[in-house]
Amino acid sequence: MFTLVVILLIIASILLIGVILLQPGKGDLSPTFGGLTTQFGSMFGTQRTMDFLQKTTRALIIAILLLSLLANKFLLKPSATQEIKPVTQGAQIPKTMPTSPPPVEVPKK
Repeated sequence: MFTLVVILLIIASILLIGVILLQPGKGDLSPTFGGLTTQFGSMFGTQRTMDFLQKTTRALIIAILLLSLLANKFLLKPSATQEIKPVTQGAQIPKTMPTSPPPVEVPKK
């Protein structure tokens, strides 16, 4: 199930990148990307094309958000993430770390 959600997330992300690239910006680079926006504009009309691209962008963003929440909240196993307790909560100090720094000798005058 987790793998399916991850695959859907990847597909939605790639589609979101494509939809965002189709939207004309202030510089109107749509001829650079093959002029697909102008082709859609001639099919549906310019305003309807922009509305469609904006609605598609919103839907993909919401889908990515919901799939991410679903994957993180419900599909990850709690044993997969190990909680590390700080020393102040009763965890044992690791043996490899020194417990205190070596004493520093101060020369006497």
